[in-house]
Amino acid sequence: MTERPLLSRRRLLQAAALVPASAIPVLAVAAPASAAYRGLVTRDEVMNRARNWFLRDIQYNGGSRASDIEGSHTYRQDCSGFVSMAWHTSTPGHSTRSIPDIAARIEWSELKPGDVVNSYDNHCMLYHMRGDDGNIWIYDLATPSSDMRHIQVSPASLRAQNYIPRRYRNIRDN
Repeated sequence: MTERPLLSRRRLLQAAALVPASAIPVLAVAAPASAAYRGLVTRDEVMNRARNWFLRDIQYNGGSRASDIEGSHTYRQDCSGFVSMAWHTSTPGHSTRSIPDIAARIEWSELKPGDVVNSYDNHCMLYHMRGDDGNIWIYDLATPSSDMRHIQVSPASLRAQNYIPRRYRNIRDN
C-alpha cells in the first residue's frame, strides 16, 4: 500500500541529458489544486497537495523552501512547512508550536484524511487513512535521513510521545 516517490530530480535530469528533446513525449499533468491561498480547502485538495510533494520527493531541509502544487508559494521543507503547504496556509509555514493556533484538537477516533497529529515543539505528520492492525498511514517530512515518507505508525506509540490529533479550521469535507 505504501506509495513510492518518483525518480529523484537528479536522476531525472541525468536521464534527460541523455535523450534528445525530440524523443521526449508530452506528459499529461493533473490540474493544480484549486484551494484558495489561506482560504477554505477540501480534504481531497489537501491530500493532492501532500501527494504532490511526496511524488516530487521533496527533501527535508528546514533552511530551504519548495514550491506548492501551483508553483505560486514556497514553504519550508520541514514537517510543519509540509503540513502548511498541504493546508495552503501562509508561507513560509507554521511551526509545530503554532499549529494549535489554526487547528482544533480532536479525538483519535475522529481523524480524517488531511488532519494532523502534532507534538508541540517536536514534530507533526499529516494523517492519510486507517491501516492494518489499528495502525494509521501518515505523510511525513521528518529528517534529512528519511525525507518524505508514507508510512504506517501506531497511534498508541504516538499517544505515548504526546502527539495530539488536530483538524485545520479551514478544512472542509469534499
